[in-house]
Amino acid sequence: MPLDPPIQRIIDLLADHRSADPPPGTLAERRELANATMRLAFTGRPDDVTATDHRIPVPGGEITVRILRPAGLPSAAPAFYFIHGGGWFQGDLDTAEVELGPITAQVACAVALVDYRLAPEHPYPTPLEDCVAGYAWLHAHHAELDLDPNRIAVGGCSAGGNLAALLCLVARDRQLPMPVAQLLDVPGVDLTRMEPSAGPEATADLGGLTPEACNEFFDLYLPEGVDPRDPRVSPLFEPDLSGLPPAVITIAEHDPLRDQGERYLTRLHEAGVPAAAFRVLAHLHGGWVIPGTVTHALVGDLRAASVRRALAGTLAP
Repeated sequence: MPLDPPIQRIIDLLADHRSADPPPGTLAERRELANATMRLAFTGRPDDVTATDHRIPVPGGEITVRILRPAGLPSAAPAFYFIHGGGWFQGDLDTAEVELGPITAQVACAVALVDYRLAPEHPYPTPLEDCVAGYAWLHAHHAELDLDPNRIAVGGCSAGGNLAALLCLVARDRQLPMPVAQLLDVPGVDLTRMEPSAGPEATADLGGLTPEACNEFFDLYLPEGVDPRDPRVSPLFEPDLSGLPPAVITIAEHDPLRDQGERYLTRLHEAGVPAAAFRVLAHLHGGWVIPGTVTHALVGDLRAASVRRALAGTLAP
């Protein structure tokens, strides 16, 4: 199916801009440009939502967890722990709020965002361990944060979806409190190298995420000698997916990660894990974050509804 017309117009404008102004070459410049571009899609935090940043000690440094709390939440509120995307080497707390969409406005819950350290300065396993540390901190401090530890769901977008899926596996294997649900938006669950022809046809021509870009992200994230088939790198290769929380996976039609998202959905079903998918036609990898499109509103509403059901304990059939 062709791209959603508003998305195609944006892709055309970006292509014109790139041809006139080549992208910066250093990783630091590319990271800042990507983050700044993402922030342009931020439509603003709801007026009744307060944000509080907490510094958390982790091995080798500190990370920040941002708590977003709408006014009027009841005591012992549910929470959604969200992990931003960006290929493990870009993204921050502000871009996480863009990816989060309307959840803070539509769901009566607190939201916790984790500013995990990024590759290549902090390659695997640091981003994963930072996300686990932030999640464990949230549980350990639930009383002072006025949160219900029995109603915490996790989620993430793209690389953040990878980390959220792995967090659930780590929670199971280390006997940490299990999230009530995992909400995975266009997740990367297989970090083995992609062939240029992998994924939907014409993805590169459409201006979206390409197999070549995925391979670059994998190389930045994984140190030499780390097997991309390690189940703590690529959850698709975990032999035992039983005992995980219910899952909702968002899958985009024009996305090289589409097929692996479908395979992970099948693997969860085979392991007896309740799992469902939103399949977003005519869209690129995460393209619905762009405001002003019908799909932006529709997918935002569906994601918010999934979080609401997860925290109410009604996500599983």
